[in-house]
Amino acid sequence: MAQVAVLGDACVDMTIRLPDRAAGRLDLTQSTPQLYGGGTAANTAVALARLGQAVTMISAVGDDGYGRWIIKDLQAEDIDTRGVHLVHDSFTPMVMALIEPDGERLIVVWPPEGGAQNEILKEHINPDLIAGKTWLHTTGMCLRVSPSREAVLSGMAQARAAGLTVSIDLNMRLELWDLSPQTKATFMQAVEMADVVFGNAEEEIIPLSGERSLELAARQLCGGQRIIVARMGKQGAWIVSPGEQVQSAAYKVQVVDTLGAGDAFNSGFIGARLAGHDVEEAGRWGNAAAALKLTRAGARGAPTRAELDKFLTNG
Repeated sequence: MAQVAVLGDACVDMTIRLPDRAAGRLDLTQSTPQLYGGGTAANTAVALARLGQAVTMISAVGDDGYGRWIIKDLQAEDIDTRGVHLVHDSFTPMVMALIEPDGERLIVVWPPEGGAQNEILKEHINPDLIAGKTWLHTTGMCLRVSPSREAVLSGMAQARAAGLTVSIDLNMRLELWDLSPQTKATFMQAVEMADVVFGNAEEEIIPLSGERSLELAARQLCGGQRIIVARMGKQGAWIVSPGEQVQSAAYKVQVVDTLGAGDAFNSGFIGARLAGHDVEEAGRWGNAAAALKLTRAGARGAPTRAELDKFLTNG
């Protein structure tokens, strides 16, 4: 069985489903908050485990109730949590997500700064956690501040030196934070060390490249050396590799919640590549995993391998 190390953020999601606005009034009295596991890296780790991969998580959470809950939640998914460190002087972050009736969401992160996910250290990335693995996946969520920025870049470098395939989901979140020249340089450094780069087409791939069109942006970031996966929501994904370009169509489903759909896509794509499939089939797996997640509440609604296989056969 292929083994995957996932490096990055883990948090909790508090979701509130917003009712239809009857008579122009928003009535929240019937909206009960729901607690789920969250974090872009942790979501992908769980989704990969459900697809049958042996997953090791490398992260940092607060030494608090939410942090300990996260570790138990990951362990319940059969994920190796030896690399998840408890931080004594930082809080485990909470993502508060308001889910619209159409499944779209509004996200607020608390605390906005100083969360435990930013306290991942280089020394947390023990070589034993990477040795023998096949793939390292990480996220741009931890690239903006020190010491997690240096830890992620170091982890990517270690993985490349050990012969692993390295992927990153940009997760630039430009709606929350700007893209300063220094930050852009950091993201480009991560791209240079990646074999596969995932990102939202309009919100990440194009802004990071500085190009005006998606085709030019993906080709520039590809650089003839890596796979660029530009997710486009209902339009599927545009995938550019050194040897081909693929338009991968999305599946039409009844959307319940978009939270974590990109993370589910990542897991499907990575799972397909680990199974030996080409880029086109990997795109199909990614879109199928995302579609199944969209029909379920919470960021952890990713499918099992049996559910994915059934959907791919019947969808």
